[in-house]
Amino acid sequence: MGWKKEEIDFVKYLKMNPRHLGLANKDKTIYVICENNGALGFFAMYRYWLEYLYFADICGYYPVISGGSKFAYREEGRVLGKKNPFEYYFYQPAGVELKQVRSSYHVICSHKLHRTIVELVYTGRYSNYFSNSNYMDAMSGIVKKYMKFNDRTWQFLTNGLNKLGFKNKKMIGVHVRGTDFRSNYNKHPVYVTAEDCFSEIERISKEKSYDKIFVATDDKRILGQFIERYGDRICYYADVVRNDRNKSVIFEEKNTKNYKYRLGLEVIRDMYTLANCDALVAGISQVAICAQINKLAMEEAYEDVIIIDKGINKNQRNFNSNNFIKNQTRRNVIWDIFS
Repeated sequence: MGWKKEEIDFVKYLKMNPRHLGLANKDKTIYVICENNGALGFFAMYRYWLEYLYFADICGYYPVISGGSKFAYREEGRVLGKKNPFEYYFYQPAGVELKQVRSSYHVICSHKLHRTIVELVYTGRYSNYFSNSNYMDAMSGIVKKYMKFNDRTWQFLTNGLNKLGFKNKKMIGVHVRGTDFRSNYNKHPVYVTAEDCFSEIERISKEKSYDKIFVATDDKRILGQFIERYGDRICYYADVVRNDRNKSVIFEEKNTKNYKYRLGLEVIRDMYTLANCDALVAGISQVAICAQINKLAMEEAYEDVIIIDKGINKNQRNFNSNNFIKNQTRRNVIWDIFS
């Protein structure tokens, strides 16, 4: 026998019980987004933000995003006067600042159930690396409505595109994840090699006249292979931090000032540059998925999209960011939002 409509307490079931913290914003329900998973790369977190924003949007809530105390790209001190790592790069999506939450009358905190519902509705499964055209269309609408780069980020992105000469070139964008992807961790995509990409690049190059190949990779070895094969056809950002080991650059221990902030800027620029290319060749990755979402948000379409899918690893090699992060401050999520 099914549930009767009057028996279902959706507010309780969906973890949407409001907190009353003050008398401000009585006409708004403030929805605080705080995903606090320290193992997420930048664009895995970005996709979570989009899914939470979608949930807030359909509920008519006013979203406010906190980067989370364990977010891998969070600095210990302020960056550009900001404690919140989301605000290193973006404006708050609904014009409500995090500090306003503490005095607001109706405040709801995000729950992982909210984003899981969105992903299940659009893809039929819960998987960090799965997406489809319906999902991307929905998320592109969220990007267009809510995700606005701040002035400093925007200047960094436009300067990068200008240096690469995008205005006058027809570009193939290539994204290849190396470093830790070479270790083929459980539930992560099977590693896609440079050679896997070469055959696809050469196939579409024969069919259409592409001038240049933009390469985005975190791996020095992969970049070297592309340069050796294609020479002057290759363009890339020379100031990107890359590694020649099987370890993600974000989990390297560096004493460089604002190292994590800089890595965030660089991967945003890679994603945005890929979104501005005319074709995309990539393995399964969050950067490639988000490039396609942002391309749609620009109301543009790639001429060619080749996603090299070698499957998802199923083994006992479980990724644990704690293997790489030492002495990281562990703040409480509630402190992070309401202090």
